[in-house]
Amino acid sequence: MANIMNIDRVRVRGLFRRFDHDLAFPSGESVMIVIGPNGFGKTTTLRLIDLLFSQSIRRLATFPFQEIAVVFDEGTILSATRTTEQTRRKKQSHLPLTLSLQRGSKRKKFNPPTIDDTERLGIPFSAVEDFIPHLDRVGHHHWFSKDMGEMLDFDDVLAYYGDFLPTRFQHIPSPNPDWLQDILQSVAVRFIDTERLTGRPAQHRRKRRDIRHARTVRRYSDDLGRSITESIAKYGTLSQSLDRTFPTRLVAGGGRAEGSVDTLRQNLDSIERKRAELEEVGLLEEDPHSIAIPDLLQVDEPQRDVLAVYVQDAKEKLEVFDDLYEKVSTFKRIANSRFHHKQVAVSKKGVTVTTADGTPVDLEKLSSGEQHQLVMLYELLFRATGNSLLLIDEPELSLHVAWQAQFVKDLEETAKLSNFRAILATHSPEIIGDRWDLTVALNGSIDN
Repeated sequence: MANIMNIDRVRVRGLFRRFDHDLAFPSGESVMIVIGPNGFGKTTTLRLIDLLFSQSIRRLATFPFQEIAVVFDEGTILSATRTTEQTRRKKQSHLPLTLSLQRGSKRKKFNPPTIDDTERLGIPFSAVEDFIPHLDRVGHHHWFSKDMGEMLDFDDVLAYYGDFLPTRFQHIPSPNPDWLQDILQSVAVRFIDTERLTGRPAQHRRKRRDIRHARTVRRYSDDLGRSITESIAKYGTLSQSLDRTFPTRLVAGGGRAEGSVDTLRQNLDSIERKRAELEEVGLLEEDPHSIAIPDLLQVDEPQRDVLAVYVQDAKEKLEVFDDLYEKVSTFKRIANSRFHHKQVAVSKKGVTVTTADGTPVDLEKLSSGEQHQLVMLYELLFRATGNSLLLIDEPELSLHVAWQAQFVKDLEETAKLSNFRAILATHSPEIIGDRWDLTVALNGSIDN
């Protein structure tokens, strides 16, 4: 879909045959805080949104609701409505949901067919375990995850272990029409709960959770290291290209110094400050052969022309790091403000942690709360793509009370930086703090 669209509102009708909920983002805000008593459907509402946009329509149909409607900022409405009993009897080969898209007076509908999972996958289910050793098949459509301690259906397997499958099986053809595919892919929705940050382990399996959490921290550290390495490689390639054409551009007159000597000095100072900032956050290694800024009053005009070309090139080279710098800088600043007697650093090797005396600390040896903090920050800053919607369920379960008080502030800051919106479900008054203006209360009982 060409136009960038954001979700403004979500309406759920007939949840548990008891509740109608209407969740709308406060005007001009990127964060919504959903509150309400246990049993009113905070988590379930988030899961309905996630299942709809992850195209897990069969699982969506198993939840007890009558309709979910998602309203976009330009007025488009996507809805999933449970079909009547009469329709279900007529269409037994279809799921009991009708998906519809309304734009103005135009409305499109689709009743998803029931498709055998082996047809979708293209290989027999008996082969799934060959590719994913973590799974034991316990039924035709179900597996037990040994490292998560949970029963998974086919959609769960694809969601959590899809990367283990051969590439040709990772992109399974969808039965959805193009218009439905377009709208479902227009917003990247990510469901984040305390368990899923660790790979969604069973709550009663503390040891499994800790192992899974440690794996996630290590994987994200490696991912960040690769991103930095790629940026450094781009920087090197661009540097070589500009250095190779430097004489040609200089002779062609592309570097005529414009403005005063003071302007040139300010530009040189700015470049050195930016280079120092990049070195400080770990995106560039410290250069022992850095060039001191000359006394420009002693430099003649031809030499200033050379410096002008240098300024242009240096700015272009360092711009390679602009987006990554903001995110890495924020990651380090927030993480270091949370950790006591430890220092978090970032480099092409990934995330490293040291004690106050400089002793390295394995990421796997950090406390579960510290690991959770690193994983959550990475999710918000590096995995949330532009124009995405994050669904965050009860983050207080793994956050120290002091950290809870800073969570919404951190969330708003990272939302602006990564250009996402977030719906946060919580029971914690510490998380809400003084931001009651962001709250939406679930109290829409049908009986009222």
